Amino acid sequence: MVLKRLGLFLMIICFLDVTSTFAQKNNETISDSIKNQIYGRLKNFSFSFYVDAYVNKTLEKASDTSTIIPFSSNCPVRNQIRMNVAAFELYYSSENVRGKFAIQYGDAPNLLASPSAQWIKTIRQANFGFSIVKNLWVDFGYIFNPVGYESSWTVLNQISFVTVGGYFGPGSVLGVKLSYKFSEKFRGGLMTGNPFSIAYSQNTHMAGIIFLTYQPIPNLSVTYNNFFGNQALRDAQIKNNILYNDLIITYDPEKHVGLVGQLDYAAQTNSGMAPDTNRTASMFSGFLQARYKINDHFSFTGRYEFFNDPEGFLSGVNKNTHRGIRTTGFAFSLEYKPVKAGYLRLAYRSLDSYPGSNVFYSNTSDQIQSIVFTTGMKF
Repeated sequence: MVLKRLGLFLMIICFLDVTSTFAQKNNETISDSIKNQIYGRLKNFSFSFYVDAYVNKTLEKASDTSTIIPFSSNCPVRNQIRMNVAAFELYYSSENVRGKFAIQYGDAPNLLASPSAQWIKTIRQANFGFSIVKNLWVDFGYIFNPVGYESSWTVLNQISFVTVGGYFGPGSVLGVKLSYKFSEKFRGGLMTGNPFSIAYSQNTHMAGIIFLTYQPIPNLSVTYNNFFGNQALRDAQIKNNILYNDLIITYDPEKHVGLVGQLDYAAQTNSGMAPDTNRTASMFSGFLQARYKINDHFSFTGRYEFFNDPEGFLSGVNKNTHRGIRTTGFAFSLEYKPVKAGYLRLAYRSLDSYPGSNVFYSNTSDQIQSIVFTTGMKF
């Protein structure tokens, strides 16, 4: 009797062990399956964080009562420790589908948001696209405008603050983008939609953009972009048709030296100053920039810039000179990168406006000088 009970007990133990082993293997199979599904969905996603801070110390005059520096696309508040941008970016990329979404906070987004488009303060870009055929993509949503070399994110520039021409340049577009890679050396496309920026406040008219880039050799790139459309409001009887042309050349003659040149020319109909407001107004702007990379940690950059909008159709008419804004300036920047993802920059800037315009230091001076320190990390 004892032997029978012992045998039955051993049979039960063996059965439970086999059942437990089977259940464990089955759970491992289910777990692996779930992991593979999750990995399959997430492997095409990537994300990044970006934070930068600044101090813009103007060599101010006693009469300067404003805290905002005119014509600033970033680092706009003087004599304070400020956060320029804090942002999160999410990307999706596969063979035939892609998407981009970025949210941002800080001084730069607040400054660049027009009253009719306050959501720009938070959303930097939000778009998705798919490949129609090989090398041909179509994207929809809130998309970067390719016009201009500079960015409001200081980490993407060699000199943290943006030129006056960059401040008045076209902004991002809510619409559709078609891009095609013709060859290894030539690519381009077109966009259409509603523009959002300081100079081109959103209206119900559609704007168009053509962008082309030619890279004959690896260290030389020539880019042409344009922006065109009616900038008048929908109910306006007079059309303000603009054609904004943008030419950018980048050249690295050797591994330590980087050169950039940008030239912009814009013309807009029915935008002349009184008494002949039916005339076509024009604007010129641009900059020349040279960067020397001392080693992996240190680099030095210098830049000369100019902006001339005599009719004021972009910058407005100055009450003192009765003309648009005209500025020239130069800047020097020293950058230190302690790590690949981070940087520290110290820069000096001098900006002069048309004599008698008094657009700086609370409308008391034709010149402004500042020392700007920026630091940030993007990872």
